[in-house]
Amino acid sequence: MSVVVPAFNVGAYLSRCLDSLLAQTHRPLEIIVVDDGSWDETATVMQRYERTHPEVHTVSQIHRGLGPARNAALSIAEGEFISMVDADDWVEPDFITELLRIARAAGADVAVGGFSFDVGGLRVPFPFLPRQPSLSGRQAAELSLHMTRFPAFAWNKLYHRGLFHPDDPPFPNVYYEDLATTPRLLLRASSVALTRKVLYHYCLRGDSITGNFGARNVFAFASAIGILRHELHRMGLWDAWQPSYRRLLRQ
Repeated sequence: MSVVVPAFNVGAYLSRCLDSLLAQTHRPLEIIVVDDGSWDETATVMQRYERTHPEVHTVSQIHRGLGPARNAALSIAEGEFISMVDADDWVEPDFITELLRIARAAGADVAVGGFSFDVGGLRVPFPFLPRQPSLSGRQAAELSLHMTRFPAFAWNKLYHRGLFHPDDPPFPNVYYEDLATTPRLLLRASSVALTRKVLYHYCLRGDSITGNFGARNVFAFASAIGILRHELHRMGLWDAWQPSYRRLLRQ
């Protein structure tokens, strides 16, 4: 089992994230932390964990963005399943165990867990995930265009490594890169297992990409959905999925 942790100037939060991953009830576990050219204490923190915990492996690169940081970790991940955890977030101790359990029980290539938004100490569970225990990959992919029903976030999910093709780096170098990528990965899945149990805690920060919304976010969102539109055309899904795509633009 591999966990990918991209990290950029998150020295104040990285220990909380890594502690929650090291507390996982599942073993064996590989935690790959990628320092994406940070200039704060991020590199110092991750190197300390690598020295003291054999589960932690580190990679350093010049600043290239969240997508390339994830791709760098994916290129060396060895686990049968892979999960993404943002360095300023944290997870419950059974995050991996529970997602693996439902994936194996359903014979699914992807497992999706419930999550909360944490804002200034207030924890708000996301209430809208489907209640059924599984979806086909195609159903999940189209539903992921409905951000209030089945968000296309990379991080509250577990993926079989076979969904990542070596000659097709999944994450582009744009903000909202998971919106451009997650539907494509879900389409490759035979089935997707779900649980509404809150396993992941997404922590909103004022200086994060989503917390500091501005003009760059608007242009980045346009780039991401442009990539998605191209992929839908390439896969012959544009005509069937056009209503869902246009609904995404209004959200």
